Amino acid sequence: MDAGEYYQSVIDRLRNCFQHSGYFIATGEELAGESSDPVFPSVAAPVDQLERFTLERGLEVHVPVIGEDSRSVLMPLDIEIFMAGDQHRLYTDRQEQKKYLEQTLPVLHFVEDVFRSRGMPYLLDYSPSGGHILFQNVLGYRGTEEVRRIGFVEEDLAAACEYVESGDLRRANPTSLEAAQVFSGLGRIAEYTALLAMRAFQDHEELGLPPLTISDSQDMCLNFDNTWSEGPPYWRAIRSPFSLHKKNREKYGKRHQPPLVDVAGAFFDGLEATEVRDLDRILDCMWDLDQAAEHAGHFSGFIPCSNESLADFVAEYRASDLYSFHRDFDAGQDLARGSAVERAQREENISDRTRVVLAFPNPLALQPRELVGFVHDFLIHAQWHPKHIANILRDLYQNPEQNWIQDFFRHPAEEKANFWARTYSAVALFKSGRLGV
Repeated sequence: MDAGEYYQSVIDRLRNCFQHSGYFIATGEELAGESSDPVFPSVAAPVDQLERFTLERGLEVHVPVIGEDSRSVLMPLDIEIFMAGDQHRLYTDRQEQKKYLEQTLPVLHFVEDVFRSRGMPYLLDYSPSGGHILFQNVLGYRGTEEVRRIGFVEEDLAAACEYVESGDLRRANPTSLEAAQVFSGLGRIAEYTALLAMRAFQDHEELGLPPLTISDSQDMCLNFDNTWSEGPPYWRAIRSPFSLHKKNREKYGKRHQPPLVDVAGAFFDGLEATEVRDLDRILDCMWDLDQAAEHAGHFSGFIPCSNESLADFVAEYRASDLYSFHRDFDAGQDLARGSAVERAQREENISDRTRVVLAFPNPLALQPRELVGFVHDFLIHAQWHPKHIANILRDLYQNPEQNWIQDFFRHPAEEKANFWARTYSAVALFKSGRLGV
């Protein structure tokens, strides 16, 4: 079975994944001449063209986080193993991949248990490096409204969401403030879930297992990749269930292999689950399109919508130290633009490595493994307010002398700086016993 034949067999289920979307994102090296981004070629196309990009062209396809007309917001919780320079091992050999994926299963199942014990619907979709836990959030419903109320949207991000850019479906319409608030709230729920897991698996390193982190901040870790919740929501998407996964061929040069495929593993409607927990079966499907096509028949393809139990989960988060920390962060007074870096350069209670990041922020101030130590230094050793640490990053990002490749106007600098400072300040406080969940 080739890529087109596989897509032909699953097209109805694949189409159901886009129930709330007006368009999809296609990616692949074949799009290099059609995309404005030569590094990660992608195009947005209306959902009625899904067959042309899958059956005919065999591309990867991704579900946008923001639904059609800002009426829904997708939660794309992403849990994976991160191996830095050894990541290619996940795409080299099925048995090698199994050895590493087995380490992610306890964490994935822990998160599943969090959801099931509270009656929260989700779809678990396995990828070559871990899994995605997905559910839609329709605006106007109680659970979504509670998520919206915990969200916070910076002024620069709000302005960016209002901007319309013709020629790109992702920017053809404004993203509503309400949808942006839900997106922000889902990011905070993802962070709360990550800390719950970090508490449950805090002895991992003592047992010789990879530690749990947020956003690949160590070279070998089990990773809640929460970077999807950073940046403008209109750019965010997650590879669709049932999509081909061509990183083995396009990134790691395994041209002799067929493309891998994302495999649905569980659908929970809030009461009952349809699931396959046998990792060997999941991997058989991931590496064999015929088996993947047969396996897809066990699932409808619909991504479930959150129900009122999500409001109860939000209430749990509100009762935690993390919520109090987020409230304090959001209310913090910013330092004047440019002054934070000047103060930071005079700070005595930081490490030499942190001074290197200050001196060479491009690209160090964008790398999680550097940022986690940078934030820890200023928070724990120099005792800066987390908002002021964010102001340092903001000033660095907004300095054109750094020759950034990133466009910090289309991807607002203040929001990005706040994300990293807020996230890794919470981690530092959690690890030092000053923040509980």
